[in-house]
Amino acid sequence: MLLAITTLAGCGGEKPAEEGTTQPQQSESKILRVGVMSNPPKLDPVFATDTSSARVIYQIFETLVDYDNDGKVQPLLAESWDISEDGTEYIFHLRKGVKFHDSIEGKPTANGGREVTADDWIWTFNYILNPDTNSPRAYFLDMIKGYQDYQDKKTEQIAGITKIDDYTLKIEIDYPFAPFLSVLAYNTFNVLPKEDVEKYGTEQFNFHPVGTGPFKFEQWVQDDKIVLSKNENYWAKDKDGNQLPYLDGVEFGIVTDLAMQWTEFGLGNFDIIEEVDDPYYEEAKKMPNFIERAELGTYYYGFNLTMAPFKDNKPLRQAFNYAIDREGLINMVMNGRALPASGPLPPGMMGYDENIQPKYTYDVEKAKSLLKDAGYPNGIKVELVYNTSEGHKRIAEALQAQFKQVGIDVALKNVDWGALLDAADRLEIPFFRMGWVADYPDPDNFLYVLLHSNNIGPNGNYTGFSNKQFDDLTLRARKETDPAVREKLYKEAEAIAREEAPWLFIYHYTTHGLAQPYVKNMRVPFFGAYSLKYTELDIQK
Repeated sequence: MLLAITTLAGCGGEKPAEEGTTQPQQSESKILRVGVMSNPPKLDPVFATDTSSARVIYQIFETLVDYDNDGKVQPLLAESWDISEDGTEYIFHLRKGVKFHDSIEGKPTANGGREVTADDWIWTFNYILNPDTNSPRAYFLDMIKGYQDYQDKKTEQIAGITKIDDYTLKIEIDYPFAPFLSVLAYNTFNVLPKEDVEKYGTEQFNFHPVGTGPFKFEQWVQDDKIVLSKNENYWAKDKDGNQLPYLDGVEFGIVTDLAMQWTEFGLGNFDIIEEVDDPYYEEAKKMPNFIERAELGTYYYGFNLTMAPFKDNKPLRQAFNYAIDREGLINMVMNGRALPASGPLPPGMMGYDENIQPKYTYDVEKAKSLLKDAGYPNGIKVELVYNTSEGHKRIAEALQAQFKQVGIDVALKNVDWGALLDAADRLEIPFFRMGWVADYPDPDNFLYVLLHSNNIGPNGNYTGFSNKQFDDLTLRARKETDPAVREKLYKEAEAIAREEAPWLFIYHYTTHGLAQPYVKNMRVPFFGAYSLKYTELDIQK
């Protein structure tokens, strides 16, 4: 899943009550105002691959299973499930009474708010996995029985997804795959209403999304705001039997300038902001609704291995990795809010081992020696493309200064997030900023997804990295059932990735959230603040 930290502009807020007046307490609408940093590229979960989009998608759509706050799989639209002894058959017992949204933008939907059954799940999975749909995350489920035949159009439906009855779904996979349930929790695999997808078509469903989640889509003003309203027919209740969600709606205000976003929060015009910029970090830490935790993610600059100067030049890529002072960057620019990275896998992930070599330290002389070996004894000039954000800019400028110490002259170019992502999909940029936070808590989601040659391009491998030994190791690890053997295979693959250096490894993320004191039940989920579902958030002023 990709980290979209971008900078945006302008937002208004509700006018405060004049002194001496009173405001209604019970009748006042509870609209959660959230400051976000970018206009999401997609609201159709079938095509979304980034955290900016996911933040909104989590409110509208729902999957079979979900995560608790410690990253353990828990029920969502499946109340329970059974797994066969050999780990290749899953029986999901579906929740009854779940309905699709009955209206969007004030207009009835094609489905009329009907109940979700096993047939909807079968249609949804077949739609997502259909090669004509071209979902960039379809391959996450390539272990389902009949996947390849369906991709090759030898069959009209995927064989491994069938129903036992209206509320019982069976999924068969070709081999035991340890993180299979975790993959099903990923935000591509939400149930969709066939009628509405067909009514709007693949292109327009993105602007008229219909799901089963706690909030319904109402309005999207590009680069300004996204408005959601309460799903009055939502299936869930709290532990006391009260109807969820508590909120009447959500408004995402798109503000690219993080200083302005902080100011608007201070004025009370935002209830939650997506990002606390570094200049305000110490102040934010003292606030009652500031939460911070480690995150399974990696911030990196990608080297395009399909074009000069990085193609077939491992010494050059390694030189870049020895040329930067990660500790200094983190301490001076980021208030210490990250961990230095020497490889793709973050701490806490199976296969991560800080002793795996090479461990890239700041070594000016070694970087210069490698530059000479790479054919650039007098230095090199390159252009870094990064997506617009004050945070990204500060990091890029700091690294630009460090690179100069070894003879690397880096010019900086910023573009918006959507443009960067599209260009990276097509492998058009020699040197670019990127980031990744876990879609599911398994090394498969980093090493296989981001670096296996099967996934070059929009599937996640934006560098074009291709290494047969690495490919073999990560494919074997996918099918291995012994955790100890899996870990050994991933450590070997991680060592290859570090040695070949398809990325400039920079740091591993922490994540945080900040809300006003009157926002109740605030938390930061296991996967980061972007994955917070507002189902149980409340406003109590």
